[in-house]
Amino acid sequence: MSTPRVGWTMEQRALVKRYLQFAAFFVVFGVAFSVFLIVSGNSGGWSLLAIIGGMSAGGYYFVQKGRGGRP
Repeated sequence: MSTPRVGWTMEQRALVKRYLQFAAFFVVFGVAFSVFLIVSGNSGGWSLLAIIGGMSAGGYYFVQKGRGGRP
């Protein structure tokens, strides 16, 4: 007998949705600030942009893995 595939509960999905809305605000702010730094000639803008991209990719992977249930 196979084990059932259990996904996230409604509460967990609602929490992730709120978290993603909160994180999206900071991503937009961070990208805008990064572009400002790049245009100003500060090389730290590229680093900030890379950090934001890496964190966004990690969060996207986490949500997609959780949405599919257990492997």
